[in-house]
Amino acid sequence: MLYTIKNNYLEVQISDNGAEIKSIKYLGKDYLHNSDPKYWGRSAPLLWPNIGTIKNGTASINGINYPMKKHGFLRDTLCSLESIEDNKIVFKVESSVDTLKLYPYEFKILITYELIEKSIHSYLEFFNYSINKMPFNLGLHPAFKIPLNENESFEDYKVIFDVPGSYNIPTVNLNDGTIDYTKTIRTFNDLKELPLNYSDYDFDALVFENIKSHQITLTNKDETSGVIFNFEDFPMLGIWTPNHIKSPFICLEPWIGCADAPQSNGDFETKRDLIYVEPNCSKTIKYSLKFF
Repeated sequence: MLYTIKNNYLEVQISDNGAEIKSIKYLGKDYLHNSDPKYWGRSAPLLWPNIGTIKNGTASINGINYPMKKHGFLRDTLCSLESIEDNKIVFKVESSVDTLKLYPYEFKILITYELIEKSIHSYLEFFNYSINKMPFNLGLHPAFKIPLNENESFEDYKVIFDVPGSYNIPTVNLNDGTIDYTKTIRTFNDLKELPLNYSDYDFDALVFENIKSHQITLTNKDETSGVIFNFEDFPMLGIWTPNHIKSPFICLEPWIGCADAPQSNGDFETKRDLIYVEPNCSKTIKYSLKFF
């Protein structure tokens, strides 16, 4: 089911399947990919409790093997509506007999979207009701429509980094989706602006580790239309568009963690940048999107 929140600037539709944003309209203009399966059948899934590929599809937690599919199970889980107002909505998802077969923790997640003027503010709160501390990764995966305006092309857009940085981009294995940090596929020095070119994604996502800039701007060359993405809580960033077809969107993906490396030993607790929530405690992660 789709739910709608709106204010004077924004109208946003969110599905109860994974609490995924399905449409963002700013002043009536579409800013989000429409989930056309010809290109990619999603729009802005939430990646939890893992991001990307788990090597061999199985992770060991406390000595027991659990099946884990790419990007986790939250994005395919039906969430219940906790509350809704004109400009704010809260979804809830809780552990169940089914989730415990995939991830051995009792949890509750509250997912909030709130519209404040020209911005979407989101809060994800994770509660641990287990007797052991609960580890997880978390990723965002919004696909922004490009181009936004008539008489523009994909190549007319760029990503501006609020803080310049230098990065060695690791190699993504196109066969299994693992990320090999021992093999650099590209290097950026003092990166401030990244022009969009389809060829940059021939070998899958550009993965930025230890990202210096926690605010990026996706905009056209005239800087008249776009979105400002703030993700203070996220240490990594993936940028992706499908490498097999010229798709009308670009995904900006803040991550806390990432796919397994080909050298992974399968132990979930050896994954990068794990968040831990102690028993009977909670952890809140936030981000915002501002449109212009």
